[in-house]
Amino acid sequence: MKREHLAKILLLLIVLILIGSSGYAYFQHNAGLALILSVATFISLVLIYLLMPQAKVDQISSKDSPQLTQAQYEQNLKDAQHQLMIQEKLASVGLLAAGIAHEIKNPLNFINNFSDMTVEMLDELKQELENPLNSCDNETKEAINSIVEDVVVNCKKINEHGKRAESIIKNMLIQARTSAVEKAPLDLNALLEEYLNLSYHGMRAQNNKLNVKIDKLLDNTLPQVTVDQQSIGRVFLNIINNALYASNQKSEKENNNFMPTITIASEQDPEYVKIKIKDNGNGIPEEIRKKIFEPFFTTKPAGQGTGLGLPICYDIVVKEHGGILEVNSQPGEFTEFIITLPKDKST
Repeated sequence: MKREHLAKILLLLIVLILIGSSGYAYFQHNAGLALILSVATFISLVLIYLLMPQAKVDQISSKDSPQLTQAQYEQNLKDAQHQLMIQEKLASVGLLAAGIAHEIKNPLNFINNFSDMTVEMLDELKQELENPLNSCDNETKEAINSIVEDVVVNCKKINEHGKRAESIIKNMLIQARTSAVEKAPLDLNALLEEYLNLSYHGMRAQNNKLNVKIDKLLDNTLPQVTVDQQSIGRVFLNIINNALYASNQKSEKENNNFMPTITIASEQDPEYVKIKIKDNGNGIPEEIRKKIFEPFFTTKPAGQGTGLGLPICYDIVVKEHGGILEVNSQPGEFTEFIITLPKDKST
């Protein structure tokens, strides 16, 4: 701006000198010199005209868009670098978790398979012992049968919890996968319950004092919906994690009469299926509610939130699946996320 002002002043001085010189040449009856000076004056006036609008535009833009101070710029840069570092750590943790889950899967398969085989072998053992036990007294016979039954029950429990662990590992691998979107008809009720358990037990592993009541209001007539299991599972997991976090944060500040509660519900209308995830935490104020789907905006303390979870959920629901993601909240009372997905046309 200083250079432009200086150029404009110099051009004005040159114009004044040219006008004076042109007049002097005219009075001296030097027509050729007067003509040259007049043309130079005209060119100078044109240059001044071209410079003046640019100066005005620069002046207006400088008023409308205040420049960041050096301190603000450095702080913004540090914040961006911090977020990138967090994302890099999360990516590394995700890869590590996927590797661990994959390695655990193989021995877990052996546990499940051998527990099944052991139950079958015990059934055969009971048949083989039937005749020899007839010659034993009742007390001995009952003791042996009791031991065999206890071993059968234990093996069945091992298999049951092994299947549960296998399901958790399967979902961990689905979350870590980075393949393209693959949509298929799925039972959203079952998917929602699965990720609710995954989220709850994951947070319990980090905080063994976590105690949350779970209410389920699921529509058992809900039709299957064509979605990408990985993507929608990520949405469920993220929102449920936030709900558990919010209700638990409130319980730490309230008295013992407060019970953290998560409610998951499903319902439908002729065109859509709706999944609702509600917590009784501190709620979200209106001014914050408008920003929660913006990238890098988070209400969690530094190091606990990246501000990317809900924007990713929004893109998955709205852009990938043509649905709607909404939030209702009453500060101090509750927060409810509503995931609306279109039904398959054939249903």
